[in-house]
Formats: sequence, structure tokens, C-alpha cells
Amino acid sequence: MVKGDVKAVDNLGHRTMKPNILDRRRIAMAGALAALICLLAVAQPARAQNVPAAAGPVTLDNLFTAQAIPVDVTAATITDARERGLTQGRVAGYRQVIARIVAREDMDRVPQLSSTQIIDLVRDFSIANERSSAVRYLADLTVRFDPVAVRRLLRNANIPFTETLSKPLVVVPMMRSDAAAPWLLWDDTKVWRSAWARVPQDLGLVGLIVPAGTRDDAAALSATQAAGKDLAALNALAQKYNAGGAVIVMATGMGDMLEINVSEVRSDLPAEDMSLMQSPQAGQSRDEFLTAAATGAAFAVQDSWMHRNRVAFGGTTQITVLVPVTDLKDWLVVKKRLDDVPLIDRMDVQAMTKDRAQVTLYYAGAQRQLELAMSQHDLTLAQQNGVWIIQARNSAASGRVLGKPGSAAATADAPQ
Repeated sequence: MVKGDVKAVDNLGHRTMKPNILDRRRIAMAGALAALICLLAVAQPARAQNVPAAAGPVTLDNLFTAQAIPVDVTAATITDARERGLTQGRVAGYRQVIARIVAREDMDRVPQLSSTQIIDLVRDFSIANERSSAVRYLADLTVRFDPVAVRRLLRNANIPFTETLSKPLVVVPMMRSDAAAPWLLWDDTKVWRSAWARVPQDLGLVGLIVPAGTRDDAAALSATQAAGKDLAALNALAQKYNAGGAVIVMATGMGDMLEINVSEVRSDLPAEDMSLMQSPQAGQSRDEFLTAAATGAAFAVQDSWMHRNRVAFGGTTQITVLVPVTDLKDWLVVKKRLDDVPLIDRMDVQAMTKDRAQVTLYYAGAQRQLELAMSQHDLTLAQQNGVWIIQARNSAASGRVLGKPGSAAATADAPQ
């Protein structure tokens, strides 16, 4: 798709009308001849875009997309520089996508691919901010990978991974000069909060929301409440930003070493605590140092989520559930949310009545992982009188207790 001054290019470097939004269940298109890839990519003209490229948060639609990859290559000729740049951008995009869905401890086992093999995984790419001199090529690439091909690569190598996106978490940036000093928050930690605002939004599967630090934020959560992990106050702040929880990031020190304690507080998981140390690099400004520290802590949050949700996709498990409904709209809401849960491979509707649907789900991973993945889409999975029930939060049918089939609202052909 060509929009404005952003040019969409397919795996051969051709201009393409393919949509930018990915369909994660679409069958992969056939790969092109590797020998033509670089040649045709070099021949493809491009137009510059003056608007700075920026990567947005990871969503289901762009999970296998690397956004705004910077390319800066100097070579003997502009043709050579452009060829190398487009190749390097796609390779860098592949590494970014793999790091997004594979836990750090499993990265060493991911197959080492050549640039040609990586390019074969690309569905298409877009070029923005393209500019050049006689020997230098600069651009920002957005690279869209074929989800089916990437999944096949990881499954064939027995690499566990996850596509389960977390609900976003609101960042609570706290700071103190030393261990004896009181914790500071909001206006008193503006420099630390600003560092978190500079952290890239597309690091992984956990979106991080940096609060504005307004009076309403201060009224919702004080430094004392944050330091004490006051669940009611943290939940109030999270709800204000439509988040699924909070990340309390407590930084101690400022000189040669910054000690950072990270606490995840979620409604659907036990609290998770992590610690890391950050030292400034030679020549770093204070802002660069704090941004690096915040980015390191953000990566720790991403890795913690992947570790809890990684799945070895070697087979599927099935579970039969009932879904309480009051009308067709209730069912369509639940069905849409189930369709968005990546762990669910298949869903068979066995029967429907006026007040319930009976469904068999085929899913990968453990049941607790399925429950957590469903929770990110506002679905609950729980037993009711020995029967598994799925309900959509905040729906008309939420909290209903199903009677026996054939009673009240149920019809004679209710699921058994």
C-alpha cells in the first residue's frame, strides 16, 4: 500500500498494493528467487518522506512487523549502498521481531539464518525518509514478515515462543538519591519520567504507558502508596489509563551507578519483582544514561512476560466450555475475543441455545497460560458446578450462573 510519501515494496523490491495490516492466519505467499532479490530492490525508485518515522506499540496486527528500522550505509556507489541498506534493514527487522516473541534464554537456540533466508521470510516492506548522496544511503524501513513462515521456523527448531500480548501497564517512576532518602514521585522525578517517555514503544508484547504526571495522577497515587504497593491506589491509576496493571520502577542513586528495582503489579498475576544495575558509558549525557537505564528495565518487563507465556507448539489440548449468553450480540462479543487469543488453534461450536453455547477449544500451552491469554482479552475461564465456563467481562451475561439445560431460558436442545 502506498500512502503519502511512504512506499510499499514487496519481497522482490516491487511496488505493491498489499495491505499493511497482517492477517495472522493467512497462508504465506510463495517466496521469490533469492538471486533476484537484491538486484530488483536496488532498481526500485523511492521518494523521501520528511516526517520522522516512529514505531508505535505492538498490536495483533503488527506483531510480525518491525517498524522504522534506521538504515545508514556508505559504499563505493549509491547503488551498492542502497542494496546493502535494504538488506541490512530487513535483517535488523527480523532480529527485532524474533526478540519480541522469543525469551532471552531461548535466543541462542534460534537458527542462524543467512540474509537470503531472512529475506525469504519477508512479506513486504515500506521505505520512508529515503535520502542519499553519491556514496551514502539513508532510510527508515518498515518490514512485514510472513507470520506463518516465522512460526514454522521456530516450531521446526523446537523454540518456544509467545504471541500473547499483555494489556498495557502504567509506569510509576520513583527515585531517590540514596538508600536513606525518601522516595520521590511525579513532579519530583520529572527527569526519570522523561527518560521513560523516550523508551521505544515497540520493544515487546507489554505496552508501557508513561503517565502525564498531572494533579489527578498525584491524587490517585502518592509516593507512600507506590512504595508500599497499595493495590487499591495502583489499580485506580491503572484504570485511569485503561491499563491492566502497573510497573513500579524505583531508582536509587545517580552518579556512577543506578540501582533499579522493578515491581509488576497486575490483577491477573502474582506480583513480579526484578532488580538491575546501570552504569553510565563513557561520553553519555545524563539524559542518555537515564534513557538507557529505563530501556533496560523495560526489556526486563518484556522478558518476564515472555518467560511466563512462552509455549512449545508441539501439540494441542482441548477443553469443552459453556458460554452464557443473553442474545446473539453476547455470543459475537465472546467469539471475537476468542478469535484474538493466539493460543487458540481452533474453535468448534457444538450447540447453541437461548442462554448458552457449547464450544470445544483446541489450544497450545498449559491451561494457566490459556487463562492468562484470555484474560488479556477480557475473558474469564472458570469452573461452575464442575463445568468450565467462559464469560466476557462487563457484558450482559457476565457473572450469570447457568441453570440445568432445559430449565428457564434453556431450550430442549441445550448442550449436555
